Amino acid sequence: MSARYLLVDGHSVIFAWPDLRALHDRNRAAARKALVDQLQHLHDTTSWLVTLILDGKLGTVSTTARPNRSDMVISYATADQTADSIIERLVASSGLAGQITVITADEAEKLTVEALGAMTASPDWLRAEMEREGTAFTSDLDRVHRSARWK
Repeated sequence: MSARYLLVDGHSVIFAWPDLRALHDRNRAAARKALVDQLQHLHDTTSWLVTLILDGKLGTVSTTARPNRSDMVISYATADQTADSIIERLVASSGLAGQITVITADEAEKLTVEALGAMTASPDWLRAEMEREGTAFTSDLDRVHRSARWK
């Protein structure tokens, strides 16, 4: 199965999902970690190669290292960037825009990355995709366990 690239505007998702938004109101770091954990599972158990982009804080350094293909990438915007500008740069420079799906609730961002050739989907679509993939993974795992039982 060929790789599919998923660029996730982290704060767009956090503010679109009521559970993460409520957590963010109490503890920003915990909301980010909860999103990372959920995306990590999607990245590890499917053909999606996930990159999570978050708006950072003053002085935060953006990710610049070249990760292994198997690593989920988490990138923080610096004080002079936004998550949107990083997503746009990644789509424009990738040479793979047609294989990229950008997750955002920002209508202007959707129009921009679609003009660059990427597909877009909403945070609600992402949640549904995670549920579909989780169900498929659980079903596959159950099938493997049943066939591996000693008789």
